[in-house]
Amino acid sequence: MLRVALSHDVDRTRKHYQYISYLAKSLIRKDFDNAKYQMQSFFSKDEPYWNFPEIIRIEEDLGVKSTFFFLDESIPFRLFDKKNWQLSLGRYKIRERKITEIMQYLDKNGWEIGVHGSYLSFNNENLLKKEKNNIEDIIGHNVTGTRQHYLNRDENTWKIHRKIGFKYDSTWGLTKGFGIKEDKILPFKPFDDDFVVIPLMIMDTPFIETKNHWKQYKQLIELLDKNNGILVINWHQRVFNEKEFPFYKDAYVRIIEDCKSRNAKFATLSEFYLEITENEDNN
Repeated sequence: MLRVALSHDVDRTRKHYQYISYLAKSLIRKDFDNAKYQMQSFFSKDEPYWNFPEIIRIEEDLGVKSTFFFLDESIPFRLFDKKNWQLSLGRYKIRERKITEIMQYLDKNGWEIGVHGSYLSFNNENLLKKEKNNIEDIIGHNVTGTRQHYLNRDENTWKIHRKIGFKYDSTWGLTKGFGIKEDKILPFKPFDDDFVVIPLMIMDTPFIETKNHWKQYKQLIELLDKNNGILVINWHQRVFNEKEFPFYKDAYVRIIEDCKSRNAKFATLSEFYLEITENEDNN
């Protein structure tokens, strides 16, 4: 049976320097409609990345639930490091009222809340533990799983995850293209205990930008179905803004509808974690 776990990495909830970047790119491409939209969006009170209501609507309509990985980023801003802008500008504070309210709503209504480990936390036990504690304090109970920002990982990352109490990790995945990384079709246990790695299979932008992605998708689905694998999908909440990310929302819905037509089982990552460990305990 095909199994499907939907997830969303919540990297940023508001635009910042992106207004200028997107405007410049639109002018270079002579895409004046998009340039006009960027200008209007900049002066508007609308928040183009706050797409939680739309995700909730879509998933309720389709009868599925997902896992949201929230980011408690604390990296300091560095003016002369352009890469740093993407990490530090426009980030949200985990204890902002609007953030805590949506986290608590999702948690109380059947969605799962996980920790999206900050950019430098993949090898920093104290930092990641602090982030985990902050999110657990907001939702009022332990968090089961994590996924590292930018899929950062080294030989110590899983050891840290296990040590501070995570039960599963879903960082293992491709950053270019999509599909199975290093032949790891099924969830696996790197330490032969109850800590489980659940591989990420499809992420939004690498999927959309892959040539013939629907053909490759079909091949992946058939392989996972044959092997009782889990199709783990990561669709960042910001890409549900169709004006900036055309085709993304439609692709997300199409994948869900296709998997439902194949009688796939949908569950959150923590629910699949429990299924994996309980099945092995009963064998």
